[in-house]
Amino acid sequence: MAPKWKKAPTEPPKFVKFFSASLSAGAASDSAFVVDIVNRIKERNIHQVIIDEKDRTPKNLTRPPFGEEVFAWSRFQEHFRPAADDMEDGTAPSADKAEGFENLDHQPNYEGVIDRRSPSLEAGQKTYHVKIRLTETDDIVLFENPSHVVSQDADEAALVEEQNRLFETRPKARRTADAEAQTRDLPCKSRSVNTECIHRQDVASFVSNYDMYDTYNDLERHTKEINVAESAAKLEITTYSREGMEDIDERLNRNPNFHLSSMILQRLLAGNVYREQQIRFRNMYPPDPCREDVRYLYRLDVLWTYRTVETLGKAVASASWCPANGDIVAIAYGIYGHTSSEDRGNGYVYVWNIKNPVNPERRYRFDCPVTCVAFSHRTPQLLAVGLYDGRVQIRDITDTSQIPLAVSNRDKFPVYQPIWDLKWVEFDNESKDEVIAVSQNGWVMKYTLTIGQYLLPYPLLRLDRVEGTLEGLASAGEQQQQQQQPVKIPSDLHPQALCVTIHPVQKDKYYIGTDEGAVHWCSINDPFQHLGVLQLHTRGIFCIEYSPWSPKIFLTCSGDWSIRIWIEDLPEPIVTLSTGFAPIQAAYWSPTNSTVIVSVTRGGVQLWDLKRRSSKPASETALGALTTALTVVRFTNCGRSLLVGDAEGKAYICALEDMPFPPHFQYRELQSAIYSKLVTTPDLLTRVRRMGYLGY
Repeated sequence: MAPKWKKAPTEPPKFVKFFSASLSAGAASDSAFVVDIVNRIKERNIHQVIIDEKDRTPKNLTRPPFGEEVFAWSRFQEHFRPAADDMEDGTAPSADKAEGFENLDHQPNYEGVIDRRSPSLEAGQKTYHVKIRLTETDDIVLFENPSHVVSQDADEAALVEEQNRLFETRPKARRTADAEAQTRDLPCKSRSVNTECIHRQDVASFVSNYDMYDTYNDLERHTKEINVAESAAKLEITTYSREGMEDIDERLNRNPNFHLSSMILQRLLAGNVYREQQIRFRNMYPPDPCREDVRYLYRLDVLWTYRTVETLGKAVASASWCPANGDIVAIAYGIYGHTSSEDRGNGYVYVWNIKNPVNPERRYRFDCPVTCVAFSHRTPQLLAVGLYDGRVQIRDITDTSQIPLAVSNRDKFPVYQPIWDLKWVEFDNESKDEVIAVSQNGWVMKYTLTIGQYLLPYPLLRLDRVEGTLEGLASAGEQQQQQQQPVKIPSDLHPQALCVTIHPVQKDKYYIGTDEGAVHWCSINDPFQHLGVLQLHTRGIFCIEYSPWSPKIFLTCSGDWSIRIWIEDLPEPIVTLSTGFAPIQAAYWSPTNSTVIVSVTRGGVQLWDLKRRSSKPASETALGALTTALTVVRFTNCGRSLLVGDAEGKAYICALEDMPFPPHFQYRELQSAIYSKLVTTPDLLTRVRRMGYLGY
């Protein structure tokens, strides 16, 4: 007989209530939080709907924040009552009370409880809280993929193997086909292929020596001599062509597809020889800062050398790395020092790529020596070229033709003196490509690239010789010594402009270094006006460069054998580096280490570290022959390699090995290094400290 279920006696539901005593106590409280709760509960009691002594107030769709239905134990029993079929006796057990809900029918004791949201409550006042119990729900399975594999050591392994055997031997269980599949093994051909039969035939022909002699005599003979880069000997190549037949060499030279295919093939062949050097240049294996044998030797390792037969004897005058592609560099070949007029015949600009260190990918030939080159940062394919006869040209390296994009027009404003330096001007609010060029006769020109074939010239300034005493390097003793010397009358009233640089922040402001050791700073917006002149050296200034980590710290190098570091608005040098008895051709900041500086003299390349000693360089390396002067040095875009040029037309690509690791806070390291150098001059150190933060 099926058991009968008996209904368990129901207990009155228990709720969380707010008693009237609590409401009256809360209304008398001074806490704004408690008063707000009491007012909300009173408003709820006012809006009750009573019909036949029953509360007919519609229930809220959402759980009310206050009231009696926050915790209802009767509803908790209805949801968690066990099923009737699982009960053994006829009496349904009553649900036990959850832990923590046994004291909800009377007012809890809140003595000593302070409401953290109401700082105005005193310790003796009471607050009202609702106790909520959070329980973990059952796991909800969103996706399940049970395993169909059984271990051989399991108990049911024998049964599974028997089922598999029966399934395989079952007839017509599944259709199978012996054919290829996507497997690692190479499948065999399952079908035969029919092709046409290849017929072979032996054919013989006889030609006597007389026929060969007569045939070659009837052909046109052309002999060419090719210079070999590694030796002084010349290689003769003889070609034969039939009368009236087009020369195959000329036809190939006019074919752009042949040049493209040849360039790609040369890159592949060069990659077999220079693979390890190219990996080092690309920094694919950077040095490990955690290795045990870390040493700081500041060493240069030559990776390869850019040289051609045409440029042997032509000095490397300038070099510029492409800002958009660090593998491309443009090198200018011209003259160095005093050169007779017979040797000033022509100049070259070669665009090299590290993928092909043997042959350049672009060759530009000029009828006069080239003095300087510079890539544009806004339009990286544009290359500005300064020539010895005062002309300026713009080349597009993506164009395979030898036609320049634009040239300077002498009919508008003639300049016949050498252009020693030029820089691209990139204003943030304008979309013009402009170049500032400085020449030997003191003219500062601005050229604007237009849609025509000529550059639009605009004279900005012509420098004049400085008269009197300038603020800067000259001390009182030097001024007295200069007054005792006889007065010298210069033959030229205009100094030579040797270098120019653009301010890193104020793009309209530029600095010019002259042969008399002075620096003129001017503005593009104020032509024919000087913003200031400062005497920084006693000989010509060859380079001015700002630090990559500070827009107010810059260095200058000169023919007075020194490198000086300056701060804007401070007429005294803060650091002076001297190499001995050799003029410094160029000096640059490292783009990866704020305290490392590289310089080049006729005899070698010097690496300086401001964190260490300043009396002599950290290392000095000689490249090439001892009698060959070095002319140019440039950091690569990544900062871990150097380009060094000499007077014989060779450009060395050197890797910086055993260098200090870049600091995390670059400006802080530079600032601490400068402060350490100024310990012996406390007055100058105090003035530098008062200038405050000098970084970006």
